[in-house]
Amino acid sequence: MITITPHWGKRSLWPALLLTSIAALAVDVRADESASRPVATRHQMMKECMAKQKASDAGLSKEQMKKNCREVTETERENAKADKTKTDQTAGTPRT
Repeated sequence: MITITPHWGKRSLWPALLLTSIAALAVDVRADESASRPVATRHQMMKECMAKQKASDAGLSKEQMKKNCREVTETERENAKADKTKTDQTAGTPRT
């Protein structure tokens, strides 16, 4: 009886398994990073913006600061939603 053994030795199998494991972990970590970015609430964004406006001490009235922050907040939320939609479309399952 003839026994056929693969030409891979144990020495060449371990590096291949190690590289495969590293690649799988890298893909998993990258997927976790893009999926877990929460969008700040409008209130949080306004609060941060108002703090920045006050810190800059531009001599603006409180009403003008609020107006500026509303515009900035709306733009940031639109951009965040567009980015989320874009990543959802690219990460979605392909159409069959």
